[in-house]
Amino acid sequence: MNDQMEKKHVTINGVGITCYCAGGGDDTIVLLHGAGVDSAMLSWAEVIPLLSDQYRVIAPDLPGYGESDRIDGEYTLSFYTEIVKGIIEEFGGPVILTGLSLGGGICLHMALTYPELIKVLVPVDAWGVFDKLPWHRLTHWFVHSKINDNLYTWTNKSPSIARLSLEYNLFGDKSKVTDDLVSQIHKTMLQPGADKPFISFQRSEITPTGLITDLAGRLEEIKLPTLLIHGTLDKAVPLKDALNASRRIPDCEIYLMEGCKHWPQKERPEEFADALRHYLDGKLW
Repeated sequence: MNDQMEKKHVTINGVGITCYCAGGGDDTIVLLHGAGVDSAMLSWAEVIPLLSDQYRVIAPDLPGYGESDRIDGEYTLSFYTEIVKGIIEEFGGPVILTGLSLGGGICLHMALTYPELIKVLVPVDAWGVFDKLPWHRLTHWFVHSKINDNLYTWTNKSPSIARLSLEYNLFGDKSKVTDDLVSQIHKTMLQPGADKPFISFQRSEITPTGLITDLAGRLEEIKLPTLLIHGTLDKAVPLKDALNASRRIPDCEIYLMEGCKHWPQKERPEEFADALRHYLDGKLW
């Protein structure tokens, strides 16, 4: 961990949360990671030092991920939203709320539920800008299947499978998929119960015909200054959905990271940080 970064442990609604904190600016950026086997440091380690010279930066491990507690109940979008609300209240808001994928969905839900805690909204390749997933019925069948239950067990057999997933789903530039990153992902997948939070979230949100929490149908209600950041080659959240969302959110700009897939800030952290800083310079000063 960076010497300038501090690890803080807080308890939110009875759940132990680990937060990585850096910087000391007047404005606070909260960075939310994605699902799968993600964590604060996996998604944001490269970005935090690029922002912390100007902002206070807080990157929590969401419940079920990284060093934060796991729960016995369901990992729903509402559950995560209440946790993030508590984190912001613990550290003080309003904040610049930034989130990748699942974290982006939490951002959107926070904007609709607790807008007073947010100064600027930055969803990145966000869950919820769509009303259905690509191949939605097939995806619904898969997430409720025994195949999904055993997927990590099967893929744990070889780091090369983790590498293929990173190259196919998350990175446009395969050269950014390093041996060290593959090792980190594979090690995380080997942890007991590593798959449970994402499976629980998927099963709590995905119905045969749509999503339980209708974020896409309420995008016009978001009144916060919003910057959507999106990889142009993302397969999980197609570009067309992000472009449509950018037209429907009233005060919205979109920044496209050309050639990136579903982990754009990991693939090109300097470009990501520059885009975010440039947007904030026009909104906060």
